[in-house]
Amino acid sequence: MAPQEVEALWETVQRQSFDDNKLAIIREALRETSIPADDARRFVATMAFDRNRIELAKYMYARVADRQNFYRVYEALQYQSSIREVQQYIDSYRP
Repeated sequence: MAPQEVEALWETVQRQSFDDNKLAIIREALRETSIPADDARRFVATMAFDRNRIELAKYMYARVADRQNFYRVYEALQYQSSIREVQQYIDSYRP
């Protein structure tokens, strides 16, 4: 996804009040494309609830263009247990 497209998506997501709406928009926008890990971190951090951050981080893993930098997404998670849950998901991930 081009940087200007990521910014347009970011602005759309920021206008949403609820995590469910944000998640739906992000999923639709990223269904067939990928974004850099730093942008994925930004989107994960915008979620109000940790369970939604975890869900989005798991979804983002397959859509991060630079997976070697996925560790940066962990900065958006509030708890060590959340990071472990995402890491376990990644360990078992099969495309």
